[in-house]
Amino acid sequence: MNDKFFDLSREKQDRMINGALEVFAKNGFKHASTDDMVKAVDVSKGLWFHYFGSKLGLYTFVYGYSVKYMILELSSVVDAEEKNYFEIIKQIEFAKMKISKSYPYMTMFLEQALEENDTDVLEQTAEDRKIFQDKMTGLIKSGEIPGIADKAKREKLKKITQYTISGIVKDKAFQVEPEAVYREIKNYLELLRDMAAVEGSTAKEEPNLVIEPVAS
Repeated sequence: MNDKFFDLSREKQDRMINGALEVFAKNGFKHASTDDMVKAVDVSKGLWFHYFGSKLGLYTFVYGYSVKYMILELSSVVDAEEKNYFEIIKQIEFAKMKISKSYPYMTMFLEQALEENDTDVLEQTAEDRKIFQDKMTGLIKSGEIPGIADKAKREKLKKITQYTISGIVKDKAFQVEPEAVYREIKNYLELLRDMAAVEGSTAKEEPNLVIEPVAS
């Protein structure tokens, strides 16, 4: 990458980054076209290659940029002392909502990147992928679901949570404002949290049944 990219105005940098994020997020690396990026942000193809050298160079840059930006936002939003799983996820989704205001396709791009199988892409982004994975794992692994003692049940609740969020994002993303998407996610997270609390409370209240021996 040509470091002179950062000499451009911030507005032009962001236009180019957003154009790349959109095309890569929608098409993946293999099917992404720099022609589509040119159309998206009205910047000549020659300028793209002047700063990034190749499509791979551009992908590597926007992936590293996205990881750094996402981690910075997560670090400022997610409370390191929070232990409730649903509250941690809520804070993570709030951070993503804030990011969407400046980079609407960044979260979608990072999600799509998980499915990339191009050997060169995987090799060039390996270090940043590990950094991002370690960060996300570190945030979530400390999350607890109070009252649910059964490990298998806790894991199922976490999967339900992730499926719910993914469904909302696919259904609503880019159709409504990021704040509206976040509010819906927040409502579902709070519902799941409350249901888990009721489940835990009910389990605690169930009496231990003692079977008396039948008199002979």
